[in-house]
Amino acid sequence: MIDRAEITVKAGDGGSGAVSFRHEKFVPFGGPDGGDGGDGGDVVVAADEAVTSLRAFRRRKNYRADRGRDGAGKKKHGRGGLDLVLTVPVGTVISYKSQIGDDSLVADLERPGQSVVVAKGGRGGKGNTHFATSTNQAPQIAQKGEAGEELAIILELKLIADVGLIGYPNVGKSTLLSAVSAAKPKVAGYPFTTREPVLGLVEVGIKSFVLAEIPGLIEGAHLGRGLGHGFLRHVERTRVLIHLVDGSSASPAADMAQVNTELSLFDSALGGKPQLVAVNKIDLPQVEARLAEIADSFSAVGTDVFFVSAASGQGLPELMAEAMDLLQSIPAGEAGGIKVPRKVFHPQPRRTAPAVHREGGIFVVTAPELERIIARPDEAGSDPPAELRQQLARLGVTKALEKAGVKPGDRVRCGNFEWEWP
Repeated sequence: MIDRAEITVKAGDGGSGAVSFRHEKFVPFGGPDGGDGGDGGDVVVAADEAVTSLRAFRRRKNYRADRGRDGAGKKKHGRGGLDLVLTVPVGTVISYKSQIGDDSLVADLERPGQSVVVAKGGRGGKGNTHFATSTNQAPQIAQKGEAGEELAIILELKLIADVGLIGYPNVGKSTLLSAVSAAKPKVAGYPFTTREPVLGLVEVGIKSFVLAEIPGLIEGAHLGRGLGHGFLRHVERTRVLIHLVDGSSASPAADMAQVNTELSLFDSALGGKPQLVAVNKIDLPQVEARLAEIADSFSAVGTDVFFVSAASGQGLPELMAEAMDLLQSIPAGEAGGIKVPRKVFHPQPRRTAPAVHREGGIFVVTAPELERIIARPDEAGSDPPAELRQQLARLGVTKALEKAGVKPGDRVRCGNFEWEWP
């Protein structure tokens, strides 16, 4: 299972508006008829039950939505770009990657069919029909399409299970999971046999719950040792933990304490989750001979234990029944760990007030709305400042320049265009 990926997404750019005029025979006063550009496509992330890992995002890192098409004459609007939908497993948490390390949460897709827009497509530019006025009936300007958002996001899968099965490597977690469910985890006699979380459905009478085996917990797991750091996040969603310890260990109670310490060091809330402790491998003669000793060691630290054999099945029905009873006693909203808050992405307003600063003797204007207009070359050769004067006032650029102290004869620059202030 690939449960974390970093990708870059780029929403589609908007199409540019058209500068066009009607030239039809016997149609007087044709006027402007440039159509608008289409909006760029969004990048959407959606939860899909058919997807089980983030593996596809390890092979490909960059994703781009469709751009909007340019407008044309006869008021023909450009086609909007198609959205790009990226499907992820249910339980995926999405964050924006920040350069300063403080990633911002976008959404937690905890149910099938949930989706979120992670990058908004650029708006299409307006054709010259929008710039006609009583004093300028033949506008030679149009808007350039707006650029789509481009950013890096983090996809992190946190499995949604009712019960998490934890413990040191090679204590029999995989054997237990395969004994109580139809799951088929890899079982072998060496540590770290299971290298990814495995889910199984456990039936208790007419009821059932999802049990997840969490692999790789060793001392120092919270620091990334072993496999634990990569998979401890999956424990956060579980409501109950079954802590399996090896009865043949020199000190099963000490093993339990060490794993619980790792949970608390990774996330302090995990140490407070409801937990059942089970001592495994009681079918072995050396374990059977010291059952009373093991029971006393756990009793000394105030912990009740179940004695089970994952290999023979002894004690497993009672353990699963107790897990079901414990689940039913916990309200569904109380998972015991940190709940990822639901959040809906709301794009920030695109229009910002124009800003002016000086570079030498030139007044430099930062006004995206104006740049979209003057970024398009004047196709008819008219004087751009005269054409754009009303746009300067409409967008608040004139007021911003006057506040900055511009005087007639000063040079003004916006985008790639520079002119003399009248």
